[in-house]
Amino acid sequence: MKVTLIILMSALLPLMAYAGVSLNWSFTPQKVQVNNMNTSSFDPFAPDTQPVLTNLTITNSGNPTMIDLKVQVLWNGRYLIGSVFQSLDSLRTGMPWTLTNRDLITNYSSNHFEQKPNIPSISVEAAIKANSQFGDAIMAGYFPDGDLQLKVWVREFSDATWDPAIDDGGAKLFTISIRNAGFISLLSPGAQIGQTPPKVSNAPLSFLWNNLETGMDINKSVLTIKEFAPENPPTQANVELTGTLFYQTPAGVSQLSGFSDYLPFSDSYYYAWRVSKNLANEFNPYLPRNDANPGNMLSSNWFVFQYKSDSHDTADISEFQARLNRLNNNTLLNLYSQGFVPVGVIIFEGRTYSGQDALNLIDGLFGQDIQVDMRD
Repeated sequence: MKVTLIILMSALLPLMAYAGVSLNWSFTPQKVQVNNMNTSSFDPFAPDTQPVLTNLTITNSGNPTMIDLKVQVLWNGRYLIGSVFQSLDSLRTGMPWTLTNRDLITNYSSNHFEQKPNIPSISVEAAIKANSQFGDAIMAGYFPDGDLQLKVWVREFSDATWDPAIDDGGAKLFTISIRNAGFISLLSPGAQIGQTPPKVSNAPLSFLWNNLETGMDINKSVLTIKEFAPENPPTQANVELTGTLFYQTPAGVSQLSGFSDYLPFSDSYYYAWRVSKNLANEFNPYLPRNDANPGNMLSSNWFVFQYKSDSHDTADISEFQARLNRLNNNTLLNLYSQGFVPVGVIIFEGRTYSGQDALNLIDGLFGQDIQVDMRD
């Protein structure tokens, strides 16, 4: 029996030495996208308040071992801050550890790691000093547009200084891509709710707006049009709760900054429209190729117009021109002779007037000295 035991021990020893230590680590997901993110969401002094954005899984397919974890925070690829942690116990074969960003952006011990002695902790002050532009935004309470990255290395436990030439291979990255969505500004047709709605009769109507493109699928523009009866025009107080949904951009359709179609508008009815888009933030991030997790909404103000058929429009324009003719202004009369025709809209002190309101404005000009300028 003694001989057999010696033979078995001799066979096991080279197997254990051959097994060694084999460490692997990876982020899931490797990237998220947000439109805005508050700096308070990544406070290393309050890691438990951080939104969980990624998981770091560390495995060992070799002998159990204590390990070191090196963490760096980068901004657009440039180093800001970092620290090194050591494990509290051994990472065993087939028993992976799963960490989150709460375990990486921290000044405290986690379930598996504590900060290595004589290593600087992760400091917001150090990040501010590392990059002035980044620091200014941090002081304002938000992260600017760019890529915030966590870079991680893992090695066997060692008291030696981390040697980049030997130990920095195989680093893994997690990226938070921040793209501000800006604002949405409507152009036409109509006027901002609260102003006198202009009369519109073109077909097809073209809806135009300005907005900042982020390149994120979740930020697709959604056009919403509501219909209101002639006796119940929309107001700031009722536009959200009343009216009938007339049109909305179908799911999955991208309308960047405009839409035009032959929609069945009803004569004399009012129409209110706005443009909205989903926003992603750190508590509701957008994962590439997965838009099933909408965040907050960014919406424009409402624009309103009244639709008039061509027959009504012709009568309104004729009355509009008749009132202008009574002003006996030579410049206006010359414009008519050259083929110019008024469209029935007056812009006065930043507000748009049409219909009876525009006629009332013209009536107030009778007997006054009027100067007319032509502008492109």
